[in-house]
Amino acid sequence: MTPAAAPDGPSASRPDSARARNERIAQAARRHHFDHAAPVPFLCECSDARCEELLRMTLQVYAGTRVSGYVVTPGHQVDGADVVRVRDGWWVYRGSGASPGQRRSCST
Repeated sequence: MTPAAAPDGPSASRPDSARARNERIAQAARRHHFDHAAPVPFLCECSDARCEELLRMTLQVYAGTRVSGYVVTPGHQVDGADVVRVRDGWWVYRGSGASPGQRRSCST
């Protein structure tokens, strides 16, 4: 039996990989005592492997998006998922049962 791949390993989907990196960003911001009102830059968690867009939100808002799904730049997509929340600077997608391997890249 082989160990499972890390969430940001080579077999992870782009949204899952970006989400794992965002979790590390949030942990570092908390560790360095970022102001609660200060926006923190997070990575777009869309399906496009070439995406380098940043979203800015407070740690509290970011924590609230984790429950809902993937956070993306407006207009970006997470294949196999539906938009469940729309805000000025970001959208949240929730998966509809498609496995990460079935996701395609989105066009930006």
